[in-house]
Amino acid sequence: MSGKIITFTNARLCVGGEFVEKPLTISSESGIILSSDEDQAGETVDLKGGIVAPGFIELQTNGMRGFHFTHLEDEEGYVKKVDDVAQYLPSTGVTSFYATIPTVSSEEFQKVVVLLTSVCQPRLMVSR
Repeated sequence: MSGKIITFTNARLCVGGEFVEKPLTISSESGIILSSDEDQAGETVDLKGGIVAPGFIELQTNGMRGFHFTHLEDEEGYVKKVDDVAQYLPSTGVTSFYATIPTVSSEEFQKVVVLLTSVCQPRLMVSR
């Protein structure tokens, strides 16, 4: 099999609603879960007792919790509110989201989209 093989060890997997302690091996190229019973060459990542569970991807998020992605008053406050959204969503089962901007003026859109692209870099969120 081509592509990089990654085995996650020291992890609790959520399988059928229960936690199972066993390694998880995936192909980073295809995203397919491989059999962990076989010895596979590749990278090993110790998750230090972390939980591996499925998560939802929110495809349209205009805002939440009193904040709207088009409301840019000051950059520092805006960045904090975007981060608040990103920190809150995993508690609902959402592990990734797309910040969407409904129709606004071209000037407002340009300000918001530039700030969002600098703030919303992909990142790994680990929760215990």
